[in-house]
Amino acid sequence: MIMKNVFVMAASLAMLTSGCFNGASLKQMAEDAVQEAAENAAKEAFSNETAADPSVGEQQTDEQLSASADADNVSAKPKTNFPWDFPEGNKNPQLTEGQAVLSIHSFYPTKLKESKKPADETYIFYNASLKTIGDTKSLVAGVFEEVEMPNALIIPLPQGQTVKKGDIVLTWWQSGSGMERAIVTDASNPASPKVCYLDMNYKDDGTGFANQHANEQLKPNTFTKLNDGEWQPGADVMVTADGSYKIYTLINMTDDKLLVDGWAGKISVVRRADCQLVPLSQDFKVGDEVMANFAGHFSTGYTVTKVDKKIGRVWLKDSYGETKAYSILEVLKNW
Repeated sequence: MIMKNVFVMAASLAMLTSGCFNGASLKQMAEDAVQEAAENAAKEAFSNETAADPSVGEQQTDEQLSASADADNVSAKPKTNFPWDFPEGNKNPQLTEGQAVLSIHSFYPTKLKESKKPADETYIFYNASLKTIGDTKSLVAGVFEEVEMPNALIIPLPQGQTVKKGDIVLTWWQSGSGMERAIVTDASNPASPKVCYLDMNYKDDGTGFANQHANEQLKPNTFTKLNDGEWQPGADVMVTADGSYKIYTLINMTDDKLLVDGWAGKISVVRRADCQLVPLSQDFKVGDEVMANFAGHFSTGYTVTKVDKKIGRVWLKDSYGETKAYSILEVLKNW
């Protein structure tokens, strides 16, 4: 039910931006509700996965979100049972047997079998270990079972990674579940750093998920560093060709296509030529006019009021005069 609420809140945001409601406080409440609903969805999914109920989390995507995402989606009618117009056997060269990986193994097999439109479903990337590698599919071991997954949907976390303070890494919420990007806050042990999660909500009153799990220590071999300007899994891209500035997280890629994870867990395929990488390193200063993530798009009308580089947060005032903390991954300075 929590994941369903994400889409209910999304509809409220659409009404707000179309002028059906006015007022900064309502807009702020809606934005926060969407963020909290999405985070609670991941937490609930983890609890239900522990209960070994494979049907949990299967929700249909809101028609309006599906129609919008499909405008960018290269996929039409796939020629195989792989739901997206992307080679399912496209293997990341860093895949190695025995390593930690991220994949949608928990619900993908069931949705592929039972859903009429598996490409329109919501998916969450969870951690697993890679058992064996095949030409098209590989075997991953989750919490309760081993699942054969398309190579295109497996994100490697190479072993032996080390980082320094301020680096951004791809990992998972290690005291819970679900793929996360994080900024290193303490690298006294470079192979097992402490981090602040960037895909969780941060609140000044300390009640945000990011506040509650701040400085969590990552286990060795459970993360990979994200590099500025590099097309790699975990990096954010934005669609600029049509002026939409839709934001996606990269899963896999070919020379001309990107398999991406969009807002509210919708996987799509977009043209690589239509996209640009979202910079990881931006020199934000108080007073800067910037764009910020609003319901999966970069939108204008925000001003920087405060910056905390250590935790990867930028405080922005919107056109209503309301101020809120954003992850550095959600803010764009130059466009």
